Amino acid sequence: MESTSRTWALSKLDTRQFVVLAFLMAIDMALNKFTVGTNVLQVSFSFVAMSLIAKWYGPLWSMLIAAVLDVVNITIVNPGVFFIGFTLTAVVSTLIYALAYYRQDHTSLWRIIVAVGLVLLITNIVMNTAWLVIMYHTAHDWPSLVAFMIPRIIKNLIMYPIQVAITYFFLNNPVVRRTTKTIFS
Repeated sequence: MESTSRTWALSKLDTRQFVVLAFLMAIDMALNKFTVGTNVLQVSFSFVAMSLIAKWYGPLWSMLIAAVLDVVNITIVNPGVFFIGFTLTAVVSTLIYALAYYRQDHTSLWRIIVAVGLVLLITNIVMNTAWLVIMYHTAHDWPSLVAFMIPRIIKNLIMYPIQVAITYFFLNNPVVRRTTKTIFS
């Protein structure tokens, strides 16, 4: 097993790994295009691509790609108002995924349950709600925060089992395992 310091190194990518990364980035942009909801409450399946990026490329590449994709998605794919807080949220989410999934031949259901739970709680509910209150509400007080948070908690409770199931299927799919052995070994 490689040392922990290798996990935190920005490893060199060969041509195949770079092409797969570009493909996953394109999938992320396509999935972001199909985001459903309002500015305050959205449902997206881009976590699938980010989970695979985190599993295959580790924390540093994943965080870098998350930041780049957040900027590209907000400026080109789904034009909107750029706010650095959402970029930070994307980076933190991907870090959590990478710490849970990187270098796992078989990603256990327990790891996925914990990682998805942390992402939904820390980034989706806490961080994104704070950013939305900062951006869209003039009164920055507890009642405003709670008013923004309640529908987000309900949405994330509904999405939690769905996201766990989809993530488990994708990370442990035989095609993903073969790809891991072929491209990343």
